[in-house]
Formats: sequence, C-alpha cells, structure tokens
Amino acid sequence: RDPVGAGLPLGTEGAGNDVRPLSTGTARVGVPLDSVEPPPVPKPPVAAQPPPRPKTLALSHVINSKIIAKPVPVYPSIARAAGIHGAVAVQILVDESGQVVSAQATSGHALLQAEAVRAAYRARFTPTLLGNQPVKVTGVITYNFVFR
Repeated sequence: RDPVGAGLPLGTEGAGNDVRPLSTGTARVGVPLDSVEPPPVPKPPVAAQPPPRPKTLALSHVINSKIIAKPVPVYPSIARAAGIHGAVAVQILVDESGQVVSAQATSGHALLQAEAVRAAYRARFTPTLLGNQPVKVTGVITYNFVFR
C-alpha cells in the first residue's frame, strides 16, 4: 500500500517523474536528481617537501677563512687622544659575489664603531657555494684597535 498516496511503489519517494529508493539519509522530496551534488572527493595527501634552501647562510665561525681582503680601519684621532682601544665586532652580510652589502657594529666602543663598519664594507670574501650555487652569507668580523 502507498503511505503517501502518490501512486508510487512501496520503498520509494519522489516528485513528478523522479523516482528514487528511500535512503537512510535526509529525504529530498521534489529535488531533481541532476541537481544533487555528489559528495566531495578527498584530495590525496601531499608528499612531504624538503625544506627550501636558505637564501642566506650564517657562517660566523667560517667567514674569516673566506676573507680575501680585510682593510685596516682608520684609528679615530678623538679615540686615540682619549686613550680608547679594544675590539669592535661587526655583523656583515656578504653577497653571492663576495662583497659586503650590509655591516653593523654589534659591540665595541662607540668612538671606534663607525671606522670598523667603514672598513668592513671594503672587505672582500671568496664566494660561498651551496650545491655549486653561490649564496649570501652572514658572519662577524672583528677589528682590534691598538696603540702603536
């Protein structure tokens, strides 16, 4: 017997000319079959990618072995007159061709730092290769200001 009275066989539902078997999910009476979207297809997992190569390597302990030219900084006369001496550490960024493109004093007396940075910009290094490709490197070079 037809419980709805639509003249459909038992165990089916529909509207108009659509006839579908009853499902255990939510009934969609009156929705054409071609408008029902299929469930989304799960995407396959993405294979783990190796981490990208660094664009800049930190080589503070090796940078001095790659130096080609390390100009001596000018000893500032005001620092000399004041008896100021000591080491100045300069953090540098060396480009792929071995030229210093950034330099910043990180320690040392303020009256000595500017000349140490100027000298660091004039320093030259052997290009650093990673997998036969030149890369930028960072490191620290130290200038010692001593009386002579």
